[in-house]
Amino acid sequence: MSEYMAQKRSQQSTLRALGDDEVRALVERYVDAWERNDVAGVVAMLTEDATFAMPPNLAWFRGREAIAAFLPTGPMSRPRRFRPIRANGQLAFGTYIWEPELDRFRPNSIHLIDLRGAQICAMTAFLDRAVFPGFGLPDHLPAGS
Repeated sequence: MSEYMAQKRSQQSTLRALGDDEVRALVERYVDAWERNDVAGVVAMLTEDATFAMPPNLAWFRGREAIAAFLPTGPMSRPRRFRPIRANGQLAFGTYIWEPELDRFRPNSIHLIDLRGAQICAMTAFLDRAVFPGFGLPDHLPAGS
């Protein structure tokens, strides 16, 4: 059995063990923290050894402290909106970033989270806007959304 398949099954087992209500509450807290640019709120949901990566960028961050230092200078430097989706059976979001010159939010990434129990052990933001239509996501979100 490949490591990928073991991880995928493990993630599915984690989601089933948490149950729909707990998963929904976790997603709501996560989205709320991101949309309020609440670094401490996001970091509080992470395992000590959590990672954050943004393919195809080569930089990645490991641990709460490194992620907390990066978020306000990178992803949380501008307002964002998250729309829950599923990707490969995992919790995922289409994320949108504010573009003031367009007066709207434009697609930014497909953002996946991996859980270890009720904590997030990995965040991966795939920076490929071209895949948004395949997830049924709109090409922008209006201001105030």
